[in-house]
Amino acid sequence: MCYHHIVIATDLSDDGKRLVEKGALLAEALKAKLSLIYVDVHYDTYHAAIGFSERSDDGVPFEEKIRKELEPTTQNVNYPIAEVIIGRGGFVDELRTAIVDKDIDLLVFGHHHDLWSNLFSSTRSAINQLNIDVLVIPIRS
Repeated sequence: MCYHHIVIATDLSDDGKRLVEKGALLAEALKAKLSLIYVDVHYDTYHAAIGFSERSDDGVPFEEKIRKELEPTTQNVNYPIAEVIIGRGGFVDELRTAIVDKDIDLLVFGHHHDLWSNLFSSTRSAINQLNIDVLVIPIRS
């Protein structure tokens, strides 16, 4: 099977670094385009409707702040990251939009093996609702 655009769903945690490193190794082996996606699930249509600011409390634009916070996650990756996709709103909705807009054919997720992740897994929700190949990498705490 050949993938052309691999996207790693990441958050701003330290666990994201290992996930990105593994995804980069896969992309390199397949000679695929590699991107990251971060979705701020706390921002929704309600916030957009009331004109909630696109800037953080310190005045830095939201996307710029996220890119800066993701830098430690990507600094030891020896494969080019073509793009950092930043979404705001529903996790699955933002993924669905990116899949179509960016011609993504493989999503890479991390999954913790703890009680909260088993009860409230955004990965499970995405797998059930998206029509795309998914690679789930276990993250051990």
